[in-house]
Amino acid sequence: MDLVTKVKLKIKMNKGKIINILIICGVIFFIYLIHEPVIDMVEKVINKIKGLF
Repeated sequence: MDLVTKVKLKIKMNKGKIINILIICGVIFFIYLIHEPVIDMVEKVINKIKGLF
């Protein structure tokens, strides 16, 4: 096994890990994007409820 073969094997093994990390980052980013407007909506609803009482 020469160096090139070892590096290629490492890259193959790491590809799965890299893809998993990218997916996790994507999900976290997606949740972050969604939760911003959700928090705004929740605050508006809470303010409306406070306004009623």
